[in-house]
Amino acid sequence: MRLTPRAGLLFLLLLLIPALVPVRAQTQQIFSRYQDRVVQVRILESSSGAKAGVGSGFVVSATGLIVTNYHVIADLIHKPELYRGEVLTATGLLAPLRLVNFDVVHDLALVASDIAFPRHMTLATGPVAIGERLYSIGTPLDLGFTIVEGTYNGLLAHSLYEKVHFTGSINPGMSGGPAVLADGRVVGVNVATAGNQVSFLVPARYVRELLARTPRTEALDPEAARALLRRDLIANQARYMEQLLGRPLTTTRLGDYRVPGHVAPFLRCWGDAERDPTYVYEQVTQQCSSEDNIYLSRTQQTGTVHFQHVFLAGRNINRFRFYALYQAQFNQPYEKIPAEREDVSRFACHTDFVHHGGLDFKAALCLRRYKKLPGLYDAVLRAATLDQNTRGMVTTAVLAGVSADNARRFARHYLESFAKEKRPWNR
Repeated sequence: MRLTPRAGLLFLLLLLIPALVPVRAQTQQIFSRYQDRVVQVRILESSSGAKAGVGSGFVVSATGLIVTNYHVIADLIHKPELYRGEVLTATGLLAPLRLVNFDVVHDLALVASDIAFPRHMTLATGPVAIGERLYSIGTPLDLGFTIVEGTYNGLLAHSLYEKVHFTGSINPGMSGGPAVLADGRVVGVNVATAGNQVSFLVPARYVRELLARTPRTEALDPEAARALLRRDLIANQARYMEQLLGRPLTTTRLGDYRVPGHVAPFLRCWGDAERDPTYVYEQVTQQCSSEDNIYLSRTQQTGTVHFQHVFLAGRNINRFRFYALYQAQFNQPYEKIPAEREDVSRFACHTDFVHHGGLDFKAALCLRRYKKLPGLYDAVLRAATLDQNTRGMVTTAVLAGVSADNARRFARHYLESFAKEKRPWNR
């Protein structure tokens, strides 16, 4: 029997319906089964009671501890006199929350309330196969409790702070909610999205580690919270700085020089060139950056590693004009580390001339301290080669949230990795 195009389409739809119905039914069942363990986390401006921010959370222990993201409750740490929090259940129960513990590096927090939860979620253990179906639950855009289907796509390959790649739509307000397997085990915590169904989860193992160091459900007082914040950030920068300082930096060619390249697995690198024939110089740029950072507050982020090299080659230009252009490149301000005056001091810079491996540099190391977290600094190193008249390289290295000692050690280690390229550069 020969089918018409319309009849053939209807036939295909009939074949698909049996496959679609169980998936839809399963999603409904998962939402119905676990929504009583998911809450909305609200941050309120204390004087008016108006919502200043919303997120999600889920019950993770028999004692009623609730997991959410650090960035959801950060206002309670930085400005406890201005903000308070509460949780709302799917059945409409509302109660004040208290902050119990947090992990700023992995963007997790534990809160508690006086609501009695009869059941709690279970954390997954063991490997999850790429392509496994996941279900993310939360309260997107303050629109109510929602479930989103997606798939597990493994851990991000280039990340300083480990995350799961979740192919599904996590929207603002879902931060802190659970992403579960079909049997309800939590694989990760909703944390961020890049749009187009590219989203990220905090792996469940970090929730397990945070629970292991949280024996009680009493509130964490503001002074203790700030001390914990400082301690965790100092320990974290020590960890990744040792990766950078513990071995020679991998180099790559840029123009007439060998320069630091893909020096660590958590960095991504790019390059570009500008060769407009109307310009009096050619410019080749390489840069490497960590893909993620640590959210501290509404105004400040930290934990970033970034460096950039710019090679300039003059074209029919004398050394005096080239020097003016080169000096302007060296003096360009760097303003890409999010922070406000209430968070950090002004940069204090030390400039010097450095000689190493046959290269002469003019170098400036600038530090600004964290006002509320003693012992942490943002560091910007800017250096320019001085070995040629109409060619040269300007490099910038940026570290956000490191100790002053590590900033100085890295500056030395970084400059010592530069060398002259043995072969002449021609484009």
